[in-house]
Amino acid sequence: MRLELDQAVGATAANAITEIFGMPATENERGWLTELGEASDNSDPQLAARSRATLRGIFGK
Repeated sequence: MRLELDQAVGATAANAITEIFGMPATENERGWLTELGEASDNSDPQLAARSRATLRGIFGK
């Protein structure tokens, strides 16, 4: 989606659109966000150091 936006309107316009509307999310990313919302009872949790470390550990980072 990000690449398509960049190719469709150009880098400058794509950056402006992203600043206004936020970063577009892929279908898979929306799945992660939906699960995060459900797991947190939609409480908008802050990404703490421990959570970040756990998430990065899932991906071997």
